[in-house]
This record gives sequence, C-alpha cells and structure tokens, in this order.
Amino acid sequence: MDERLPQYLHRPVQILWFGSDEFILVVSTIFVAIVVGGLIGWALVLALLLFIPWKRSKPRGFLTHLAWRWGLLSFRHYPGPTQTRFYE
Repeated sequence: MDERLPQYLHRPVQILWFGSDEFILVVSTIFVAIVVGGLIGWALVLALLLFIPWKRSKPRGFLTHLAWRWGLLSFRHYPGPTQTRFYE
C-alpha cells in the first residue's frame, strides 16, 4: 500500500487555501449556517470571516492547544490542563 508524504514535512496540510483545521471549521460553520439560516446563519458566517484572520495571527497548532486547555481534547502521554505538577 502506498502512502503519500508531503514534500516538506514542516508545512501543514492544505486544502484549497485553508489549513486542515481551518477547512473543518469553515465546512462545519457553513453547514450549520445553512441549517439554521436567517440572521443567525449570517452572523455565523461573519464570525467565521473575523475568526480566520485572527487565527492566522496565532502560532500553528493554536486551536488544538486551546481545545486541550478547555478540556475538550487530551494528548497521549501528556498531563491534563488542570495539573500543576508533573513527575516523569
């Protein structure tokens, strides 16, 4: 079985002109905006248009670490966000 590797490993995966995390956010926001519709749908699209430039000003992996800090994600072999001491 062949696996495809990117030419440069330090570059993130890109779909269209979005990074992979941005693409998931864009597709899910547009889907919810279509389902909800009306002013709330347009407000979601506007919030997305304001959020993407703000996110691009942050370092790579910012959303993942933010989700970890809020307790929505957990990293393997890594302490939780509420732990103050870590012994190896």
